[in-house]
This record gives sequence, structure tokens and C-alpha cells, in this order.
Amino acid sequence: MNVIGVDLAGRPTNPSGFALLSDQKISTRLVYSDKEIVELCTRERPALIAIDAPLSLPRRGNLRTADGELIRRGLRVFPPTFAGMLSLTERGINLATNLRTKNIQVIEIHPRTSGVLLYKTPDRRQWVTKLWEKGVKLKESASEHEIDAAMAALTGALYLQKKTEEVGEVEEGTIVIPRHQLL
Repeated sequence: MNVIGVDLAGRPTNPSGFALLSDQKISTRLVYSDKEIVELCTRERPALIAIDAPLSLPRRGNLRTADGELIRRGLRVFPPTFAGMLSLTERGINLATNLRTKNIQVIEIHPRTSGVLLYKTPDRRQWVTKLWEKGVKLKESASEHEIDAAMAALTGALYLQKKTEEVGEVEEGTIVIPRHQLL
């Protein structure tokens, strides 16, 4: 079973992380255009794509119910309408819509939240160490975008195993987070 994680950049001129989780191995790379992302996703035919980007806008105000819930739990997220986030939110919505028209299941995740919940740390390098200890191989030279994409793919795999919860409201958009610690 293949699961893809994408750490989406706000603009296609900036690198996005792309990770493919398959058989306890995570292969990563940097990608740029939406076309490149869609082509890779359709070629791999994953069971699921987990995207690190807001995939919906709040019905009113700056925060969705999901964002507010994570903040209440002490987790750090930015509002989807925040000046620097708006282009990412719009790109995420468009990418998810495009992938869903190809009958690919897409969820929204937040890698920092996943890392804190799974490994009790926001430190990406510690995530990589913990993954290696569990037998999940990720290249040591992975960039922060690739590590976030890997965490997205891992969260997606946990979602398929029913080891996650969806925070927020379906009508407004949910964020998938792990339920179990994986130390």
C-alpha cells in the first residue's frame, strides 16, 4: 500500500516536499509545480495523499474549528487566512480538488502536530531518528520539507489504520492527527 505525503509550499517557485511511503521505506524528493505533484501522485496511485496545507477556509473569521481546537490543545498552527498563509491555502484547496477529481483520497494533516503527538518533540531530526529506530528508512540528508512530507505520509498511513482522529467539522474542513504515541 502506497501513501503519499506532500509538504506544500505557498508558491510553485518554492520547493514542496514529496514523500512516498511504501513497505517501511520512505522515498522523498523536492517538487515544485502542481502539474509535477499531480503527475507523481497519479503515477503512484496511492491509497491516500496527506497534504500539509489548509484545504479549506473558515466559514467566518480567521480560524476554522479545527485550527481553534488544535490551538486549545496547545499545538501551534497558523490561521488559513493569515497573510503568508492565504496563497498556501488557495494552492492546497486547488491541488486537493484536482486530485479528488482523479478519485484519489486526500486528507489535511499538520506535520508539526503529528511529530509532537507521536514523538513528544517538534524536532524534525528526532523524528527521523525515531523512524529509523522503528525500521522506517528515510535518507539522512532529507530537507525539512522532505521530513515534513514523510511525517504527512506516516500520518496518512496511520489514518488508514484507524489510529488517528479528525479534528474540526466536516462541513468546514478537518485536520487528521495521530491518536497514539509511537515512541
